[in-house]
Amino acid sequence: MTGSPNGSMQTFLSEFQKDLAQGLLSPRVWNDPDLHQAELERIFTRCWVFVGHVSEIPTPGDYVLRYIGEDQFIMVRDEQGEIQLLFNSCMHRGSPVCRAEKGNASHFRCPYHGWIYKNSGDWNGAPQRARAYRKLDAAAWGLRKAPHVDTYQGLIFACLDPEAVSLREYLGDACWYLDVLFGLSEQGTSVAGDPHRWIVPSNWKSGADNFVGDAYHVQSLHQSLLEIDVLKGLGQDNSGGSFHIAVEGGHGFIGGRRSLPEPWGIMDYPPEVFSTFDLDRLDPSQRKFLEDGYGMFGFTIFPNLSFFQSLPNSDPNEPPRVFTLLRQWQPKGPEKFELWNWSVQWNSAPDEYNQAAYTAGVGAFGPSGIFEQDDTVAWAGGPPTGRSVFARQTMKLNYQMGMDGMGDYAIRTDWMGPGEVSTSPYGDMNQRRWWQRWSDQLMS
Repeated sequence: MTGSPNGSMQTFLSEFQKDLAQGLLSPRVWNDPDLHQAELERIFTRCWVFVGHVSEIPTPGDYVLRYIGEDQFIMVRDEQGEIQLLFNSCMHRGSPVCRAEKGNASHFRCPYHGWIYKNSGDWNGAPQRARAYRKLDAAAWGLRKAPHVDTYQGLIFACLDPEAVSLREYLGDACWYLDVLFGLSEQGTSVAGDPHRWIVPSNWKSGADNFVGDAYHVQSLHQSLLEIDVLKGLGQDNSGGSFHIAVEGGHGFIGGRRSLPEPWGIMDYPPEVFSTFDLDRLDPSQRKFLEDGYGMFGFTIFPNLSFFQSLPNSDPNEPPRVFTLLRQWQPKGPEKFELWNWSVQWNSAPDEYNQAAYTAGVGAFGPSGIFEQDDTVAWAGGPPTGRSVFARQTMKLNYQMGMDGMGDYAIRTDWMGPGEVSTSPYGDMNQRRWWQRWSDQLMS
């Protein structure tokens, strides 16, 4: 692991935390090479990072290529059925040993000099081994791998820090909400096909910041969708009964009440879907959450996994269908990121429903989705401001919504679940908590 931040970085981060306590944010965070490098070294090598879904590699030998920070890994199920995350770099000269995005393989062979590795990462030979590597210690020359890989509700996470806490401890109270979202059926969930991916000209933190708690932007940025009734039922102020949930660790959720009348039910699913759920899998408080008509719209698990669940449908002739998306903001330098987007479906739901929900989700948040185009255009403003000398000298960005009686934002005292829960979506509590974790990580 790298050492502590240097003096100038430490000074900036100390000032950053003082500003954040007042609801202010330096524009430098949106575009700075030094900060970006620090993120790679102190966030992505130390935190648990989402790398995929168990349904993507169901059988031994199945693999896909994934990223932690800007490093590429092979996520593979080995011959014993264990999930491995192998750094895609040969131990001989550093060349990638896997060049296909996905497939099934018992071994990976480097094309440069032919070194071979099992799908567990173990070294398994090289050309002319008896003549060239007679005394090579095979156990020492396997592919480097993530020291920790674990799953929760079908989501696969990995951590590169050998001394990291367990995944369950890292997620903490976020597990209560993940159970509600992904634990309703014994058959579980799966992702529909490969994740869609596209490049966004912005900093990766824009997506994490937005999905951790920003319900305030909908009435402005997505106004055209309100006008054509794609956002039916949300109203012009977009309050829609929504609220924030902040849990320890910088993780944050946007919750709310379901909006559709009967026969739609739990989290606005129709009978053919919610009838397959088994609420006995939940504890009493989680069950009350659903039976009282609550659901989740979005979340961010620190650092860069987000989620969105909604039911906008651009086709007025089709009934509303809940779609569920997992979203990841993959850093590609300080001025752009690659957006990965998975569509999640219930294995217990009818195929026709899952297909229709997939179509609705792609139409809203796919590469040319009607929501996506709004969001990514707005986020593109961050990097130019972040690198501006004038902006750094004269500007602080406002994260004060919900502070010190500025609005009607307050913390509820009657909540059935964990975390701090707000009475309104008009606040920046979740975002400030995310940025606090971000700065704490960089100072560690």
